Amino acid sequence: MPRAAYWRAEAAGITCELCPHGCRIAEGRSGLCKVRRNERGAMVLPFFGLVSSLAVDPIEKKPLHHYLPGSNVFSAGFVGCNLRCPFCQNWRISQEIPASLERHDPRSLAEAALRSGCPSIAYTYSEPSVHFEFVLASMAEARAVGLRTVLVTNGCINGGPARELLALTDAVNVDLKTWSPEAYERVLGGRRDTVLEFIRIAAELCHVEATTLVVPDLSDSVEGMRSIAGFLASLSKDLPLHISAYHPAWNHGAPPPPSKLLGELAIAARVELRFVYIGNVAGEAADTLCPSCGSVVIARRGYHVDMKGLAVAGATGRCASCSAPLHIIV
Repeated sequence: MPRAAYWRAEAAGITCELCPHGCRIAEGRSGLCKVRRNERGAMVLPFFGLVSSLAVDPIEKKPLHHYLPGSNVFSAGFVGCNLRCPFCQNWRISQEIPASLERHDPRSLAEAALRSGCPSIAYTYSEPSVHFEFVLASMAEARAVGLRTVLVTNGCINGGPARELLALTDAVNVDLKTWSPEAYERVLGGRRDTVLEFIRIAAELCHVEATTLVVPDLSDSVEGMRSIAGFLASLSKDLPLHISAYHPAWNHGAPPPPSKLLGELAIAARVELRFVYIGNVAGEAADTLCPSCGSVVIARRGYHVDMKGLAVAGATGRCASCSAPLHIIV
């Protein structure tokens, strides 16, 4: 069982330094994430390489709309999480430990992804950053066989390990769950400013998209969405924001937000950002429009993608109508 990184020994146990919780873990106990454990005064990783789910998904499901659009991605899920979102869509693996898990080493996971024929591998579903050591090693193996790496994360990880992980990441989607620091801590058990710093670091090192799940009384205010969009625009006005509709799950039974509200939030975000998408709404288009001429560059209906309006220029795309450069990696 590999020893963990980012922890220190103390008289009363050990302290984890991976995420802002800084869990103090007594002998024989695990941290809040359930997957980092103290055994004989050292942090160990009992779930190293244990995968909860493997699937081939459309890249748009992550969601990533400006990275390898129209492609599939080999997706690996894990168990555990360092947040406690009451509306978690994947609570059966984030908040519980399933009885059946499949073990992989970093190389075998990369080889499975390569056999799938997908150009990329995603670490997703639950929170991959709490499996920092395995994900880092797997990303290195994936890159060695020519795969691109995708991280889908809540961004609740300290700056040092974040830089180390993002240095091997090609594209990331980060959940920016609410603008309120108080709600982040009280409702979700996280730190908003840690997530903001993670997004800043990611913007330096890889392709970044962000998602805000619209949850009643948490992230459904126009003012809050303006602030989220303004922060993202301070990094790049071309950074895509996905505004996704919440659906009742786990311990949260409030009804989904109305489509009209999602439209109002998208209008507010588009004041700051060039690319804002509405997700998790049946029948809602998620087209990419050229900011220069307004032409449809990529048409999306569900996970069906039509890229007739996108002209490829090297590793990025241009508008086929006006030739304006677009920050879309193909």
